[in-house]
Amino acid sequence: MTDLGVGLTQSAVSQEKDSQLQQTAEQFQLLVNAVQDYAIFLLDPTGHIRTWNPGARRIKQYAATDIIGKHFSIFYPEEDKRKRKPQWELEVAKKEGRFEDEGWRIRKDGSRFWANVIITPLWDKNGILVGFGKVTRDFTERMEAKEALARSERALRELSLHLLSTQDEERKRIGRDLHDSLGQYLAAIKLKLESVSSNLRAKPDLASEDLAGCIRLTDDSIKEVRTVSYLLYPPMLEEMGLKSAIPWYLSGFSSRSGIKATFKAEEQFQRLSSEAELALFRVLQESLTNIHRHSGSETAEVRLLKDNGNAVLEIEDKGKGFDEAFLEQGGEDWMGALGVGVRGMNERMRQLKGKLEIMTQKGGTLVRATIPPVHSRPGNKK
Repeated sequence: MTDLGVGLTQSAVSQEKDSQLQQTAEQFQLLVNAVQDYAIFLLDPTGHIRTWNPGARRIKQYAATDIIGKHFSIFYPEEDKRKRKPQWELEVAKKEGRFEDEGWRIRKDGSRFWANVIITPLWDKNGILVGFGKVTRDFTERMEAKEALARSERALRELSLHLLSTQDEERKRIGRDLHDSLGQYLAAIKLKLESVSSNLRAKPDLASEDLAGCIRLTDDSIKEVRTVSYLLYPPMLEEMGLKSAIPWYLSGFSSRSGIKATFKAEEQFQRLSSEAELALFRVLQESLTNIHRHSGSETAEVRLLKDNGNAVLEIEDKGKGFDEAFLEQGGEDWMGALGVGVRGMNERMRQLKGKLEIMTQKGGTLVRATIPPVHSRPGNKK
């Protein structure tokens, strides 16, 4: 084949490749123009808009004739412009090879939408920057749904706190009513029965035996009423604080359950706010209830201490514990999966900006409730 023939063949091949590239470019442009859910356009190296697709017009409201040639910072809120965020995004894209972000952007009519943005630098075959590809998607509905969910979660937390507070107030009222009214009535009955017992003459042996039984029953009733009222809302907690209320509660718990409970408190542990002391006392009650019902432990250790200014309550048993894998698979809501009581403890801590931790192993379980220093009572020693 002559040199002329070879040249013609190479020329034909080159033309064929050019034709294929042209066809591919046209098909790609058809794809870009057909996309309605994404704004897809090109920027020059300085950030000025060079192309505009129908999706960009739908999302941002600008016609191509209105926007081509403008700087892409036109879509950003004023606070982002002052911070030079658009320029910074281009610099990051050049350096990292890609930039992705979510944030508020501005439409032509001034309304805001939540955008997911991807910027990609474009280089020619010589490694020279020729511009940027920018893809934007309107995620406003997703953002609004996320915010609505966050509002719902806040509302549920507030409702939960309100229910806990209402429950505590109701317990307090019932406890006082039992102690101040029914308790007084029973005490009066006892006095009357003692008087009758001393004055009866007919069938003295039988009457004395019956009345002695009534007196014993009345004594038991008074003890039971006092126990119930103290469990609902122990007056000692309000008057004397946790360091005094806990030993009293543990004494009753040990006698009822047969579990030996011990208590240690650091000397520097001082009074907390009423809300904090009540929250820790409820954690103690729920933890001891769980030990009695589920752990199989013969002992329980309760400790009050200070840790970097935080108030800490620890309840530890030597029972069977539970599987750590349960905690891992439970994710963020594992506490709720352990029961309503544990969820209540956790919620009380969250409302006080504190933390509830449950650590378990074969040798037992440790419940640790931590409350920040802000809940210390004024005038307390640190």
